[in-house]
Amino acid sequence: MDDLRFRWMKDCIYNVLNIDSQDPAFEDFLEGEDGANELIVAKFLNETSADSEDENALLFYKEVFEEMREEQVEISEEEWIEEQLALNPEFDPNETSDADATGDDETAIAHSPRSVNGQQANSQNNVNTNQNVANGPTPVSVENGVDQANPDEVKPDIPKPKRYRNELVKYLRTILYLCRESYPPNITQKICVYFLRTSAGTIPVPPSYEEADKSMTKYLDYGLLNGHTLHLLANTLTKVYNPLLTYPAEHEDISPELDTRPISSKTNKSNEPQAPENIEETEETKRDEKRRQRELELRTMLRDEFLIVMQKFLNQIGLTLRQLEGEVRLELPPTLEVAKITKQNRDIVETAEAIVYKWNGEIREALERELKKIPTSPGPLGEIDFWRERNISLSSLFEQTKQDQIEQVLEKLELAENPSPASFRDTRADLTKYYLEAKDNVKFLSTLERHFKNVTHAPSFRIVSETIPKMMSALRMVWIISRHYNKDERMVPLMERIANQLCERVARSINIRTLFSNHQPEEIIEKCTEAKNMLEKWRQSYYEVRAEIEQSGRDSRWEFDYKRLFKLTDHMALINNDFIAIAKELEEFYNIFTPELKAVTGKPHKIDEILHRVHKVLELIEHAPCDPFKLEDIDKWKMVSANYAQQIEEIDEQTKNFISESFKSLRSAETAFDMLLKFEKNTTRNTIQEEMHKRFNDILRQYDNEITEINSIFQHNKNKPPLNKNHPPIVGAIAWSRSLFRRIKHTMLRLHTKEQLMQTELGKQIKSYYVRVAREMKAYEDSKFAEWRQKTEQILPALQKRNVLKELPLNENQNRLTPRYAIDFDPQLNEMMTEAKYLEQFDYILPEGIRHLALSEEKMKHISMQLKIMLRNYDRLTDSLEEHEQLLLKDNLEQLKRIMMTGTQRLPWTSTNHEKFISVTSETISKLESTVNQMKKNSQDIQMFLDEIRQCNLFRQPDPNPDGSLVYCKEYFEYVENRRRQDAIELQKKYKLIGPLITKVEGLVFNTNTSQSPNMTAYYAYWEKKVFATLSELILENLRMLFESLKSENHNPLFQVNALLVAPAVALQPNQHEILKLFSQSMRDCVEV
Repeated sequence: MDDLRFRWMKDCIYNVLNIDSQDPAFEDFLEGEDGANELIVAKFLNETSADSEDENALLFYKEVFEEMREEQVEISEEEWIEEQLALNPEFDPNETSDADATGDDETAIAHSPRSVNGQQANSQNNVNTNQNVANGPTPVSVENGVDQANPDEVKPDIPKPKRYRNELVKYLRTILYLCRESYPPNITQKICVYFLRTSAGTIPVPPSYEEADKSMTKYLDYGLLNGHTLHLLANTLTKVYNPLLTYPAEHEDISPELDTRPISSKTNKSNEPQAPENIEETEETKRDEKRRQRELELRTMLRDEFLIVMQKFLNQIGLTLRQLEGEVRLELPPTLEVAKITKQNRDIVETAEAIVYKWNGEIREALERELKKIPTSPGPLGEIDFWRERNISLSSLFEQTKQDQIEQVLEKLELAENPSPASFRDTRADLTKYYLEAKDNVKFLSTLERHFKNVTHAPSFRIVSETIPKMMSALRMVWIISRHYNKDERMVPLMERIANQLCERVARSINIRTLFSNHQPEEIIEKCTEAKNMLEKWRQSYYEVRAEIEQSGRDSRWEFDYKRLFKLTDHMALINNDFIAIAKELEEFYNIFTPELKAVTGKPHKIDEILHRVHKVLELIEHAPCDPFKLEDIDKWKMVSANYAQQIEEIDEQTKNFISESFKSLRSAETAFDMLLKFEKNTTRNTIQEEMHKRFNDILRQYDNEITEINSIFQHNKNKPPLNKNHPPIVGAIAWSRSLFRRIKHTMLRLHTKEQLMQTELGKQIKSYYVRVAREMKAYEDSKFAEWRQKTEQILPALQKRNVLKELPLNENQNRLTPRYAIDFDPQLNEMMTEAKYLEQFDYILPEGIRHLALSEEKMKHISMQLKIMLRNYDRLTDSLEEHEQLLLKDNLEQLKRIMMTGTQRLPWTSTNHEKFISVTSETISKLESTVNQMKKNSQDIQMFLDEIRQCNLFRQPDPNPDGSLVYCKEYFEYVENRRRQDAIELQKKYKLIGPLITKVEGLVFNTNTSQSPNMTAYYAYWEKKVFATLSELILENLRMLFESLKSENHNPLFQVNALLVAPAVALQPNQHEILKLFSQSMRDCVEV
C-alpha cells in the first residue's frame, strides 16, 4: 500500500475491530464498487472542507460470513489405500508401489497433487510420488528396489510418496462496510470505528510510517462505538469531558473566590526594600496581573456556562433514555382481539379485565414511587431538576394512557358492564393531576433557572449579589401566577434552598483553615466583604419585595419563617465581619513593619520576631476547634475571638516598646521622617500611631548628628577633595561640596513640610546650625570659582594665539623635504573648556571670552579630528617615499611644505579659515598620493622585469637521448650556447621594456616625454644601478650554480665522452684539455652575454 495514510487507517481499523493483519478485508473494501470506496476515502483525506459535514466523517463496521472452500489435505498411506479399495475392489497396493517406484522426474511432476485447475483427480495416476532423483550424468531407473544397471545391488530405503485428499473446509470471511448516507437498522448492535476530520484541507502524506502515527492525529480523531449511542454519548460526556473541563476549576487559581496564593510570599517580599527604579515595573506588573485576572474570570464564566449547558444536555439524555426504555409499559397482548370483547365472550372479558387491573396497579405503583422521591440536590437547581424529572416520567405514562387501543378496551369493557374501567379512570385522573402539577411547576420554575444558575455557579459573590434582586422579583411573579407555588409549604422550602445555596457557597469559598495563610489581607477583606454584602442583600431584597407585596394589597403576603430563611445567613454575615476585622488588623501590622522601618531601625530580626508572633496568633484562628459558620459552634468561636483580641493587645505593647527603643538610635533622619509621614497617611494601629508621633524629636536629634558628620567630612577634605571620574580639579571640588550639601539639604526640605516641628526650640537650633554649615560650603565653592577665573583669564589669550600645527625637529634619517608636523593644542585648553561647561551648569556667570571658549568646544574637537586625519595621511605618504622618489618629487614636496607652513605660521586657533586650510592641504596630499601610487606601480613592473632577468638560467642542460643516454660533449656545449643565445635575446627584450616605463614616470611627474629630463638624473641613476646589480647577480649566480654542480660529489653527469683503450692507458675523445677549454669558453660567453 503506497499511501501511508491508507495504511495507517487500515491499522487503526484492524486494531479496533480485531481483524487479523493478514486479512485482505481493507484491500477488498477499497477495490469494491469499482474503486468508488477508495475515491471516498481519498476525498476524505484530501478534499475535506469545513462547510461539508458529510465529507468530514467516516464510519466503518465489519460483517463476518462463512464460506466453504475445497482444499487438498495430506493423508496417510493406509487411508489412501482404503479410499482406492473403496473405488476399485481389484486395486493392488503392491503393483501401484512398483509403478510409482519406476516413475522418473517427469512422471512425478506430471502427477503432482494439483492439476491445472487446482482440483485433485480420484485416479491413482494423480498421486504425487515425490521421488528423489540421484545426481548423475544419466537418470537411473529403479524397479522393485533393484538397480537395473546393477541387478545385484538392492536399493535401500525408497521414500514413500505423499498422498492427498480433497476436502471442503469452512472459512470465516471478513467484509468491511462504510456508512455514508444510510445506516443499517442494527447499527447500534455493531462495533464501529469512526474517523472525524478536525481541520480542513489536505492531510499531507507522511515521509515514514513512524511519522504517520504522530502526524495523522493532528488532522483527525478516531474512536470506537460499541453500544447504544445515547448511553455511549452520556458516558463519554460524564466520564471524559466533564472531568477534563472541571479539573482546572479545582486545581488552578482562575477565580477570585478560589485564589489561594500564599500570604507568606508577599510578607517576605514586603520585608525586602524595593529600589525606586523598580516602582514603575511593579505598577506595570500589577496592571498585567489585573488584566490576567479579568481574562481568567471571563474564561471561567464561559467554561462554567458551558458546563451548566452540558449538564443540562446530560439530563435530557438521561430523561430521553428513561422515556425510551420506560419503567412502566402499558402493553396489550397481541393475542387479545379488542373487537371480540363483548358481554357474551366472558373469557375474553375476564382477560381484558385482568389486563386493565394490571395497568391500574402499575400506574399506582409508579405514582407511589414518584411521590416518595425527593430532590437529590440541596440547591434550588435541584428543585427544578426534581420537577423536570417527574414531568418527564409522568408524561410518558400519561401519554400511554391516552392510546387508542387502551380507550377501545375501556369502552368495550364499559359496554360489557365491567367495573374495571371506572377504577382505571380514577387512577388516570390522579395521574393527570400530578402530571399537570409537575408540568406547571416546570414551566414557572424554568423562568427562575437562569437566576438559580448564577446563584450556584457564578464565579464571584458580586455577580450573585447583582442577581438576588432580580431573582426575588421573579419569585414574586411565580408566587402570584403559579397555582402550586402560591403557598407557604412550597415557596418556603424553595427559598430555604436558595439561602442554603448561598451559605454553601460562602462556606466553600471562605475556608478558615486556609483563609489567612493562603490569601493577602486585602484579598481577604475584598472576598469577605463581597460575601457579607451578598448575604445581607438576600435579606434586604426579601424585605423590599415583601414591602412591595404589602403596598400592592392584591397578593398574598409573605409571612415566611424567619429562622429558616435568614438565621444562618445572618450568622455567616457576622462571621464574615469578624474575618474582615482580623484581616484589617493584619493589614495594619503589615503597614507598620515595612522595609522602610527595617532600614530606619536597623533591627530586622526584631521586626521578623513580631511578625512571627502575629502569624502564630493567626494559626490559633486557623486551628480553632470549631467551625465559625455553624450555629452550634458560636460559643466556641466567641472564646477563640476573645483569646485572639488579648494576644493582639500584647503584640501592640511589644511593638510600642520596640519603636521607642529603635528611634533612640536611628540610621537615617530623612527615611525615618518619611516613614512617620507615611504612617500618618496609611491605616495603622491607633496605639502605634500615637507612639510614632512621639518620635519626631528623635528624628531631629538624628538630623543634628548627620549635619555634624557632613561638616566634619567637609572640613577634613576641603583642601584636597575627592574627585569624580572625568571631573577637572575645580569642578570636582565644587561638585563634591554640593553633593555634601545636598545630603543635608534634602532632609531639611522634608522636615520643613511639618512646620510645627521646626518651630520647636530643638528645631530652631538645628535650623541655625544647618544655615551656618551651608554658608561655609557656599563660600568654599565661590573661592574655588574665583581662583579658576583669575588663572584662566591670564593664560587663555596666549593659548588661543598658538597656530594649529607645529613642525617637529628633524631626526638624522629624515629629509628636509618631508618634515614632521603635530597639532599644537595645549591640554590646558581642553581642561578649561571642560571646567567652563560644568561651571555654567552650576549656574556660575562666566566671562565672555571663557564662555566663547566653552561654546567652541565641539568646533575645536572637530578641527582637531580633521587635522589628525590629515596628518595621518601626510605621514603615510612621506613614509612610503624612498630617497630617489623624494628627489624626483622635490617640486611637489616643496609645494606641499609651503602649504603646511600656513598651519604652522599664520593659522591660530581663533581663526575662521581652518576648514579651508584642511581642505586645500588634504586635496594636495591626495593628488600627490595618487602620483606616488602610479610611480610605485611602474616601479613594481620594472622590478618584475629585473627579477625575471636575475632568475634566467644561462647553463641549460639538454634532454637525454631517446635511449636514455646523455648527449656527447660537443653536443652539450653547442646546446648550451644556442639556448644562451636565445635567452639573451629574450632578456634584451625585457630590458628594452624598462625604458618606456621610466619615460612614463617622466610624463606623470613633469608632463614631458623626452627620456632625457635633467630633473630625473637621480631617478635614472637609481635604476641604472639596479640594472647593473641585476646583471651582475645573473652572471655570478649562474657561475656559482655551475661551480657547485661540478664540485658536488653526488652531481649528475652533464654529458658523455668516448673512451678508447690504448694499452697501457685510456684515451678520451675529446681529451681533458679540450673539455677544460670548452668549459672556459662557455664561462667567457656567459660573462660576455
